[in-house]
Amino acid sequence: MNRKPAAPKDAAAVILLDQTRQNVLWIQRNPAVSFLGGWHAFPGGKTDAADADVRVRGCADSELERFIVCAARELFEETGVLLARGGEKLTRGQRASLHDDLATGRFSLAEIFETWGLWLDAADFFYTGFWTTPEFSPVRFKTRFFIAVCPPKQKPFPAMSELVSTEFIAPEKALGRWKSGDVLISPPVLISLKELAANFSQNENRQPEKVSRKLLEKSDAAGGRIDHIAINPHITVFPLRTETLPPATHTNCFIVGGRRFVVIDAASKDEAEQRKLFALVDELIEAGRACREIIVSHLHPDHVGGETALQKHLKEKFGLDIPVSAHRLTAEALDGKTEVQKFIEDGEVFDLEDEAGEAFELIALHTPGHARGHLCFYDASCGFLLTSDNVVGTGSVAIAPPEGNMSDYLASLERMKNLPGLKSLCGSHGAAVCDARAKIESYIAHRLEREKQVLEAIEAGAQTAREIAGKVYAGIDERLFPLAEKSVEAHLEKLRSENLTGL
Repeated sequence: MNRKPAAPKDAAAVILLDQTRQNVLWIQRNPAVSFLGGWHAFPGGKTDAADADVRVRGCADSELERFIVCAARELFEETGVLLARGGEKLTRGQRASLHDDLATGRFSLAEIFETWGLWLDAADFFYTGFWTTPEFSPVRFKTRFFIAVCPPKQKPFPAMSELVSTEFIAPEKALGRWKSGDVLISPPVLISLKELAANFSQNENRQPEKVSRKLLEKSDAAGGRIDHIAINPHITVFPLRTETLPPATHTNCFIVGGRRFVVIDAASKDEAEQRKLFALVDELIEAGRACREIIVSHLHPDHVGGETALQKHLKEKFGLDIPVSAHRLTAEALDGKTEVQKFIEDGEVFDLEDEAGEAFELIALHTPGHARGHLCFYDASCGFLLTSDNVVGTGSVAIAPPEGNMSDYLASLERMKNLPGLKSLCGSHGAAVCDARAKIESYIAHRLEREKQVLEAIEAGAQTAREIAGKVYAGIDERLFPLAEKSVEAHLEKLRSENLTGL
C-alpha cells in the first residue's frame, strides 16, 4: 500500500445562526485555496498554541475550552464576528481595529480580551461533536463544531483572502442549492444543514441546544468518521485505498443514483476496503434499491480489482446477476484478467433514480487520451462531470504511450470543457472541483505549456525523450520520472503527427 494517511490536525468551526435563528452562516472558500477551494463551509480553522492563553467562563473541560477559543478566534478572523461577552460596547470601527490587531499579530486574542474587558462564556457555545477528514485527503482535520448565535448589530463579511463570500441563508435554501449542483459542501456541513432544516423550519421555538444534542448523537454514533461523500443527491464518492501513484493514496469509487444506481470503479483489491464498500452497497440493496451495473472506467490497475469481488458478493448474498461493464477497448485489454459482460458505447444513457425516486440520466462519454477505452460520465441535471482519470483533484494525469495519446487527450479535454450546463467535476483521485470549466482549461493550458517546453528543449539540443524530460521536468520526484519520460514521448508523438519536429 502507499504512504500512511496524514495525521489529522485539531480544528474548530462555528455553525453561526442569525438573531432570528432562521438562517445559518456559510462561507465560500477561495477557489485558489488548496484545501476544498471554492467549497461552501462553516467558519473555522486549526487550533493555535496561543488559544490556551484564553479562559472560557463556565467551562470545566480544559480540552473543550481550547476548541471554544479556537472557534471564536477563527470566526472573528474570517468573518469579523466577535462572539465575546462585553463586545456589545464596541463600535464597528473598534471591532475592525481589533480584527486588524489580531490578523497582523500585533496583539493576541488573550491580550485583546484583557485590554478591552472581553471574555468568552461556555453558555454561548453548543458543542455538536467532531468530524475527521477522510484518509484519502493529503490535508486532514479533526474538527469540533459548535452552534452559536450571532451577537446583535454584527454583520459577517469576508475578512480574509481565503474567503470570497459570507451569507446568512435558510438551511432549506442552502440544501436546495446543493441538490441542484450549484455548490459543493462537505459531509459535516450537509449533516448540520439537514438537522437545522428538520428542527428549525416549522418550529418557532428554535433551540440551538436541541439541535446540538442531535448532531452530537450523530457524531458519536459514527465516531466522527466519514467514509463517503455525497457530492449531490445523485453522486456519492467512496474513496478506496489502492496501489495508485503518489501523491494519491486512494481511488474514488462512485455510486451514482439511489433507488436505481450504478457502481463505477469498485477498484480496491484490499479485502478490508472491499468489505467497507460491500456494507454500503448492501445497505442500498436491503432498502429495496436496484443496482444496474458495475462499471470499470478504464484499464489501469488502480481502477480494476474489486469489481468482480463486488459482483460475486451480490450474487452470493442476494442472488443478483449484476453485469460488469466497460468500453470495448478496456474489455479487450482486460481479457483474461476481468470478465466484462457488457460493452459501454459513447453516448450511452443510463436511466437512474435518486433516493426520492426522481429519474435522471447519466451519459457515458468515450474520452480517450489517458487510456484508449477511457470513460467519463456526465449528469446534465446537476451539471456534474465524473472525469475518472482525465482530470483529478490530487496529483497529475499521466499520458503514457502506447496506451496514452496526447492528441486524443487534448481533444477529450475540449469535449469535456464544452459540455452544456457544466458546473462541477470529480476525478478518480482527490476532492471534487467547483468550477469545472476553469479546471479543465487549466489542464489544457498546462499541456500546451509543456509542449512549448518540449520544443524549447529540442531547440537547446536535447535529442531523446529522456534528455528532454530531464530539462522539462527538472526536480521531479525520481519515482515519477519514468512517467515524465512517457509524457514527453506523448508530446513528441503529437508533434510528429503535426510535422512540428524532426525527431
